[in-house]
Amino acid sequence: MPISITKPDVGASEDSWGDLINTALDAIVLEINSNADGTNAITPNLTEGSWEISTTPVTASAADLNAIDGFAATSVTVAELGYLSGASSNIQSQIDTINAASGSGTVTSVGLNMPTGFSVSGSPVTTSGTLSVTMASGYQIPTSTQVSNIPSSSDTSNWNTAYGWGDHSSQGYLTSTSTLNSDKVGTAYGTYCDDADKVGTYGFCFEAADSTVHYTYPGDNMGSVSMYFSDSAASTNSTLARTSGTWRCMGYSSAKDRRTLFVRIS
Repeated sequence: MPISITKPDVGASEDSWGDLINTALDAIVLEINSNADGTNAITPNLTEGSWEISTTPVTASAADLNAIDGFAATSVTVAELGYLSGASSNIQSQIDTINAASGSGTVTSVGLNMPTGFSVSGSPVTTSGTLSVTMASGYQIPTSTQVSNIPSSSDTSNWNTAYGWGDHSSQGYLTSTSTLNSDKVGTAYGTYCDDADKVGTYGFCFEAADSTVHYTYPGDNMGSVSMYFSDSAASTNSTLARTSGTWRCMGYSSAKDRRTLFVRIS
């Protein structure tokens, strides 16, 4: 606030000059002491470059200080102000220039290729459009459960081996069978099981009299020239139907009782 004092007049205050000076000094001291906490605003008129704060010279001009007036209200930090150091023009204009330079160039056609199992539509795009990908007919993306059921390498190896054997439909495998009864197991006229010519057929057979093998064990293979089918009476005579193909023994036979269960394997 302004300080108002009364000065003594030279030659006219012979009896009062002391009181006037004391009163003026008291007013000055009072104002200084009253503003020790900054309560009373001051309006200094400082000379640029000639004042200090805590012995540190202040070099900013009035224009510099006015430029940052109000920044504190928006929480702008000193570090953030440092990001602007060296900016020579409008920052947004500089960003736009960088984006334009990095995104330069043109294309006339954009296409999409996918591996087998996928279908692509909308390719190529020459002006505007959408590229779409769908599963081709007969293909699907497996679920997590299906993935967990994928066979092991040993399974696929066995499949590849079986595939290498050729067309299985021509091998005569047993695919169905009639109901078996005693009339179809074997007769003197050879009307044994209807499907006895199929690989996989089981039969109760016995060794032929001309066979040189008189003992069979599980896993032994017998040719068609060595066996006959046995009938419901467990006959062992050569009037019954002779087997064809190769049969594997599933039980035991001996010279005394040459009958047991066999399965045709080829």
